[in-house]
Amino acid sequence: MGTSKGNKVLYMVLSVLLAVVLWMYVGKVANPEVNAVIRNLPVTFTGEDLLENRGLMISAGKNQTVTIDVNGKRDVVNALSAETVMVTVDVSSITQPGTYTLSYEVTPNVSGTVASSTPLITGRSPLNVTFTVSKLAIRSVPVEGSFTGSVADGYQAGAFTFSPESIEVKGEESVVNQIDYALVTLDKKDMSETYSGDLPYTFVSFSGETIDSRDLGTSVSMVRTTLPVVQLKEVPLTLKIIPGGGAAEENVHYQITPSSIMVSGAAADLEPLKEISLGNLDLSKVLDKDVLTYTIPLTAELTNVSGVTEATVEVSIEGLSTAIMEVDNIELINIPAGYDAQKVTQSRQVQIRGTKEAVDSVVPSQLRIVADLGNAVAATGTQTVPVKVYLDGRSDVGVVDDYNIVVSITKR
Repeated sequence: MGTSKGNKVLYMVLSVLLAVVLWMYVGKVANPEVNAVIRNLPVTFTGEDLLENRGLMISAGKNQTVTIDVNGKRDVVNALSAETVMVTVDVSSITQPGTYTLSYEVTPNVSGTVASSTPLITGRSPLNVTFTVSKLAIRSVPVEGSFTGSVADGYQAGAFTFSPESIEVKGEESVVNQIDYALVTLDKKDMSETYSGDLPYTFVSFSGETIDSRDLGTSVSMVRTTLPVVQLKEVPLTLKIIPGGGAAEENVHYQITPSSIMVSGAAADLEPLKEISLGNLDLSKVLDKDVLTYTIPLTAELTNVSGVTEATVEVSIEGLSTAIMEVDNIELINIPAGYDAQKVTQSRQVQIRGTKEAVDSVVPSQLRIVADLGNAVAATGTQTVPVKVYLDGRSDVGVVDDYNIVVSITKR
């Protein structure tokens, strides 16, 4: 039993010694110290926020890399790379534009992944970092569009709209101040519907040249661009003829200028549009020949592409005769309560129109003038009021034009 117990102790001592030997082997033989060169380590500038607060920025030399020579345990050295080595230059003390040459700090960060030993930096190239600090400018520039494509037959492209309408640009003052606008280009062929999508842009200088934007900071990378594409349609202009004054539609000749206009809009709004009516042409208001002006009406959904907002109508009455008749049959009705009214105008010349035979057969007693004072101003004195002229017993002759008389109103 004693011998067995002694053997166990011996085995334990030997196990510890073996572990120590193995540890020494790993440390000295399996993981020896080695030299290595770590290349393409990017330089990071710290304190740039303080530069910006002073109206400054790094304008050149920002994208640099360095190479370092290191000595250390193999596992540590093998873990060194651009991801585990930080190369930093502190620019927080710079207060003026200029070219600067500063040293950089190399900080390996391999803890927790390999043996706890720090590699030794034995060399570096270059020894320092040179860069340029310039004045910083921040501006908002407008967005403009260029349509280099085409629309299908019967369609028209409208005006661009953008979101955002302007872009904030941040960068070297000498570059930013050259920018006139940001240009969005849309190149689509045979478009028959409105385009809406995100598009890239380029900066254009005041002299019309493209500006390299790689070193500029911008508020957005794409611009939401909308280009409306609408259908075109030529639509005739028309008039509604209102017979009167002894004239009917067959007695009138008229010409509308322009006879039609070009309008644009959605297909659903254009499809039912067959004509555009200018309104009524009351023949009782046309004596012989006249030139009338009408505003061309259009609903808000449609656009007048022609740009003509008024139409002229040359109108003439043909094949009819006229006559002037003296009418003294004047009647006042609807006199305001509490007032008396007397005719100042005792007779009025009235023009009638119709065929020659019909006009010649009219006698003055068939004509009467009625003044409706229901809308007269309730005030004393003389007033000019409109009247209606009636031609009794005739449908083949009509009264032409509008008339009025003078009345005297007194309070009771």
